[in-house]
Amino acid sequence: MELKRILARDIRAANEKAVAQYGSDVLVISSSQVNGLTELIVAVDLAPLTAEEADPYVKTQFAAASRPSGKFDVLLGQTLEQNKRDARERQATKVAKPIVEVSAKPAASKAKPATRVAPQPVDESAKLAAQEHDTLRGREIVDLVREELNSLRREFKLGQQMAAWQQGGMPLPAAIAPLRDALNDAPIPVALRALLIDSIKDHDNLADAMGALSRQLSHSVEQAQSHTPVSGVHALAGPSGAGKSMMVARLAQHAAQQHGCEKVMVISFQDQRAGAWNQTQLLCAQSGVDSFRATNAATLKLLLDEHVDRQLILIDTPGVQMNERLAEIRAMNLNVQCHAVIPADASAANIRRVFDNTDNVWASLMLSKLDESNQPWALLQFLTEKSVSVSVASHGDRTMDLVQDVSLVGLVQCALDNLPLPETEALAQQNARDAAVNEVAVSKLSQIAAQFKSETTGLTHE
Repeated sequence: MELKRILARDIRAANEKAVAQYGSDVLVISSSQVNGLTELIVAVDLAPLTAEEADPYVKTQFAAASRPSGKFDVLLGQTLEQNKRDARERQATKVAKPIVEVSAKPAASKAKPATRVAPQPVDESAKLAAQEHDTLRGREIVDLVREELNSLRREFKLGQQMAAWQQGGMPLPAAIAPLRDALNDAPIPVALRALLIDSIKDHDNLADAMGALSRQLSHSVEQAQSHTPVSGVHALAGPSGAGKSMMVARLAQHAAQQHGCEKVMVISFQDQRAGAWNQTQLLCAQSGVDSFRATNAATLKLLLDEHVDRQLILIDTPGVQMNERLAEIRAMNLNVQCHAVIPADASAANIRRVFDNTDNVWASLMLSKLDESNQPWALLQFLTEKSVSVSVASHGDRTMDLVQDVSLVGLVQCALDNLPLPETEALAQQNARDAAVNEVAVSKLSQIAAQFKSETTGLTHE
């Protein structure tokens, strides 16, 4: 194989250019930004060499072997002359190659590059599939934006009603007023905010109120712990960008350490994103497990039937048309367990898109990107309303960063620690005391320095 460099204005144009030049199965090695352009490094197969190209001295050796034996200096001169003639012939052939291919019928060996560069049916089908994927993804983004706007309208109406209720109700103590303001400023759903404010109204200091919030949330989001998938057939689904492929790679590596990499396999099911299949191959290569690609339901069923001896089979589904892909899996009447993958900072609209379809039966909930979320309030509200067992989570960007014992108490504490609380009264008093001590120390040092200067002449101090 050899590496090729492709430059384009963005990643999409670079992927299209790579597919057009080297086929739909081109292997993407890396991508980066160079002088405002997207640089793509891809690996392509080398064309097989002929015997003369592989060893330019084969023809000379055969020619020398066919000649009668003679003096060494005579044979050496003939060999050098023959090598020069062969070099001139090869150079002339390379120069005249484009003319020969246009004017005459090309030879079989010379036609290989042309047939390899232009696989028209494959390129057209891949381009159409990419365009269809982009269209569907655009529609889903528009639908998601509409749902977010509707959710904001509902939250705004509930917020107005809640504000009127707070003004007409019992006033809160002055000590916990900063906590109430922080809860109002945080991106907390209105229903959960009302529950939290109601739980702190009977406390007269900030420490007790924070403890009450922690206990209330920890009790409300408490869920049953599910086991980590290590056997059977499991399908992972969720919104685009949730981290499904990385979660599949983490589960595959975990199972490979228990059963061996030959007992685990990963199937990429109808994922038409540019570079998605290459990413799956690279992630599976890190743990040594086998990876397969199924472009339709019939291929998926064939792969599952042929590999019934595998200990664990993981199916990675795309974020586009998630419900349609899950319906195709359910139609096979196989014992496939479906798991929902949700990032910890997912919005309420994204969570509803995953769980509102009653046809989907979820075996467990998998949380991703725990290290990137600091406001998981929408997820906390969902966990207070529905009972879904949590199996695993991810904390980091490596395949080994798999959290099996998921603690939702840590998620609650992360949300509370990021509340926009103002400086508390105790902290303000401590800061005032520290400032007073510093002033006294500076004054004392100034007095000592002045006394030293008066007693010692000719010296300076700082």
